[in-house]
Amino acid sequence: MMGLCVVASVVGCTYDDLETLGNPYDCDVFDVSYGADILPLVADNCQGCHSGGTPSAGIAFEEHADIAQLAEGMLDRMDRAPNDDLLMPQSGKLDSCSIALFSAWIAAGKPNN
Repeated sequence: MMGLCVVASVVGCTYDDLETLGNPYDCDVFDVSYGADILPLVADNCQGCHSGGTPSAGIAFEEHADIAQLAEGMLDRMDRAPNDDLLMPQSGKLDSCSIALFSAWIAAGKPNN
């Protein structure tokens, strides 16, 4: 009976980590695509404030060239402590998989694929 309690305890911890960090098995950073991975991430988390006629801070993330030019700064703002005033998006820190995808896209040369 003791073995079952230990296993349940380990599974519970793993589930908690996956819920807060994202499932690492669902995070394929080896074939990152701008169209399939990066653009949806930016659309869901950045374009609400950084698009349109009067984008926040005068920064618009609507075109590949804009996103590619500012990618390193965007990554820096995404990968901050949850209580950091400079963290973006303002709604809260992105999951680790989203940050890893964005970082891998930068490392791959920010292709428009």
